[in-house]
Amino acid sequence: MPYTLKPSDKLIVMSRQMFSSPNDWKEVARFNNLKNPDSLRAGQVIRIPLRFMQSRPAGAKIVSASGDVQLAGSPAGVGTLLAEGGRLQTGANSSAVVELADGSRMTLLPNTLAELATSRNYATRDVGKSASSTWFSGLVRLAQGGLETLAAKAARRATPLQIETATSTVGVRGTEFRVAFDDPAGGSARTEVIEGKVRADNTAQQSGADVPTGKGAVIKPAEKDIKVVNLLPAPNLAGIPAEVIKPPGNWPMPVPAGAVAYRVQVASDEKFEKIVRDLKVEGTGGSASLATLANGSWFARVRGIDPAGLEGFDAVKRISLKNAIWRVSYSSMSLVNGQAVLVWTGQLSDGLPLTGSGFSALLGTDAALTQGVVTAEGNNQQLALGELKPGVYFIRLGSKLPQGGSFDSGVYRLVIPETWGQSQFLLNSPLEALN
Repeated sequence: MPYTLKPSDKLIVMSRQMFSSPNDWKEVARFNNLKNPDSLRAGQVIRIPLRFMQSRPAGAKIVSASGDVQLAGSPAGVGTLLAEGGRLQTGANSSAVVELADGSRMTLLPNTLAELATSRNYATRDVGKSASSTWFSGLVRLAQGGLETLAAKAARRATPLQIETATSTVGVRGTEFRVAFDDPAGGSARTEVIEGKVRADNTAQQSGADVPTGKGAVIKPAEKDIKVVNLLPAPNLAGIPAEVIKPPGNWPMPVPAGAVAYRVQVASDEKFEKIVRDLKVEGTGGSASLATLANGSWFARVRGIDPAGLEGFDAVKRISLKNAIWRVSYSSMSLVNGQAVLVWTGQLSDGLPLTGSGFSALLGTDAALTQGVVTAEGNNQQLALGELKPGVYFIRLGSKLPQGGSFDSGVYRLVIPETWGQSQFLLNSPLEALN
């Protein structure tokens, strides 16, 4: 680590105040080829190996967590502290953001396992200042999955912030980049730089390359050369619908421009700190399946994947998921053992018949279905609604979805005549659409 000498600095004094051992000044003098350690000049820069510097652990903390996040096998959430050696894991459809001691943030994507291998602060004295300052050294080991890193720009670092996989090491010289180790069989790792510069090293081949802004590289343990290539531009999402209708809940991808696949990430926040889906859509003309997402508003970002597997720049779009509304094309109601039994046929918006094996009905005395509500369930489009008295009712029918929830019809008006159960035991087309 470089250190600029102050007018009063002496190696022996520094050894007592800053070094691990009072005798380390001898090693530091030899390391810097200082012929006379007592003759130092202000402004002179010497290098002090970190092994001689006093340090203390500087833990990290979780600042965002969504879904299944575990630290050493136990549930972890916002505020959980990570010490050196802590192993953090995210499950499927889960993510976490960790803030390091230097202010850098790392997002663990779904199905990621990472270890905070090194996180330490080293104390030095600044020129012109009486107080000491700290310099950070951090190393994260990525065992599987992917990390998206936003490195603090103004941080003092004793060593570059590093991310290490089984076959590669990426050292931060920039601010925003990704590292992924999702090919354990082949041992390949990849890095993509959105802003700044990183150093990508192939530890097996003892080779490396600088990867600047807008570039990426795949590090393969069996190949010495590291090819640095341009990242794909952000895809154009202008023609992609902002509404995703369930079922089927498929969100179409744009026409590829050099991409052979797409990465789709969905989060509940626009900073993408709470990523709940991380999908890879293979091939061209494909779509991302979002059927298992809850209805509502989401943030989605898409990036193209080139033939080498490198992922390009992001395009972001706000999308909403909704259940499609189907209509009743035929209905009848009969009285069976004192029970009003409703039979209907459903039709989808494209004209195809509604199918399924689980159905429900919500019946009330007001159009908002908040008054006098009763429910019924069955396995086909025939439901017993109970002993209905003459009057005006409102009803909404539903088809159960495999992933949970209901695929609902609109609200219908149901009129039970005064002669019901006396001279009338069958009603044809009793359901009248409100809209």
